[in-house]
Parts: sequence; structure tokens; C-alpha cells
Amino acid sequence: MYDYDSINPMVDPNHIFDLTDRTALIIGGAGIMGREFSRTLALAGCNVIIADLDLSKGKQIVRQLQADYSITAHFSACDAANKDDLESVFQDIKNVHGPLDILIYNVMAKPRGYYAPLDEYQLETWDKVLAGNLTGAFFACREASRHMASTVTGGSIILTASTYGVVGPDQRIYDGLSANTNIYESEFPLNTPASYSVSKAGLIGLVHHMATTLGEHQIRVNALTPGGIYDNQHEDFHNKYVERTCLRRMAVSSDYNGAILFLASDASRYMTGSNLIIDGGWTAW
Repeated sequence: MYDYDSINPMVDPNHIFDLTDRTALIIGGAGIMGREFSRTLALAGCNVIIADLDLSKGKQIVRQLQADYSITAHFSACDAANKDDLESVFQDIKNVHGPLDILIYNVMAKPRGYYAPLDEYQLETWDKVLAGNLTGAFFACREASRHMASTVTGGSIILTASTYGVVGPDQRIYDGLSANTNIYESEFPLNTPASYSVSKAGLIGLVHHMATTLGEHQIRVNALTPGGIYDNQHEDFHNKYVERTCLRRMAVSSDYNGAILFLASDASRYMTGSNLIIDGGWTAW
């Protein structure tokens, strides 16, 4: 029988959300959300490892973390779609940083041709999106679980999904957009390709599977599903998105900091296999 007396009561908020001496790996940590996540975890006392393709931004984040907080911060160059890169990151953690307590997989692969329409979508592009968004997540979960299973306390794995992994994209918000209004590339208009929807839905399925597999090791696996973040998108798109959202605005990057701290900390210690949707009500209609 489980030793229930060994479970410390959760009473003091300062203790519930405290991450002092824990170590988090954020794969895809150099982006808008990754930067926010790293700062929030650092404020809670967590040591942070940023793994990303963007060396410049990743190293800049680490320098800022080291300057502002009394934690250990490190950057690892990593292509999440490359198995060898991921293996190297986890080997470094084992050799240099010791136990891993938290994994956040926050990747959004956008290879060339990402926004192409369905009838022009290339298999090579499809494969690259799934390799970064989904296959890399599987491999990262597997490697992280090996680290966490060897500890008494287990750990927390958080996969960043999407509303479009839960519901289909509302194509009406893209009506009338042209390629020259797409701030992310100039070849095709802004849209949500099938590769994104499928890969993000796959992450939610992966959460369910990993939760049932790793629970006996006290490893919790959950998804965070964010809504769209305002990024100076074209006004027509923005207005249609806002009209479709209960709170009548897009998210700002810091809107997800509370959720990531909740999922990473003991505040969610009895939560696994769940999908935490923070979308301003997009999926409530």
C-alpha cells in the first residue's frame, strides 16, 4: 500500500510553486514562449537548460538569466528533428548537470513550404514538420523518462500542443489574406497547414500514452495548449481571430507563465495525462 503519510501537505504557496535546486530542459527555448518559460522557472529558483537551433537568441537568453537570477543556466545547440542532437543534449545533462526534473518540449517546425496550400503541399515538408513537432517530442520524452525514473521524486514532462490539435482550424479567419501580408514568409498567405494540426494532435495522444506508461515512476506528463499570440499579424487576420475568441483578444506571451509554473511545480503533483487549454475561450464555442 502507498505510504500516504510520506506526502507533504500543500499549504504555503511559496512552497507549492518553489523550484529551487530543480533542473529544467526547455527544447525550443529560444522562441517567444520559451523565453517567457525560462524566466518564470528561474524566478521560482529553477536551473534552466535552453536547447534550440537559434544560437544567438539562445545564448542571449542564458546570459540574461545568469545576470538576473541566482541559478545555473546553460545553452545547447539542438535541432529537435535530429536524433543525434537530442542524444547529445541529454548526455550533457547526465554528465554535467545531474538529475533532470522538468522537460518542456516547445517546438514549432516551419520548414520551407510550410504555408503551402493542401494541393501543393510537399511530402518532404510534411515529414520535416512531423519530425520536429512530434517525433522529436517522442524521443525527448523517452530520454527524459530515463533520467527521471532513476530518481525518487520522478519529474514533470510538458508538451506544448495547440488549439488546432483539439479542434480544426477555422478557415474563415484566413479569408482574403495574401502572401505579402504573411509576416512569417512571403511565398504563401498565412494559414494553418494539416502538418501542424496533425503533429499537435499527435502530441496530445503522446501525453496520454506516456502518462499511463510512466506514472508508476512518479513522472507526470501533461500538455499545455495555448491560443494564438499577438505578433503584429495583419489587421484583417487579427480582427477575425479576436471576434472568434471569447475574451476578445489574442494572447500575449506572458499569459502562459502561470500555466507553465503550475505544470512544472508541485502545484500539479496529482495531475497527469491532461491537456491544460489556455486559449481565451477559442475552443469553448
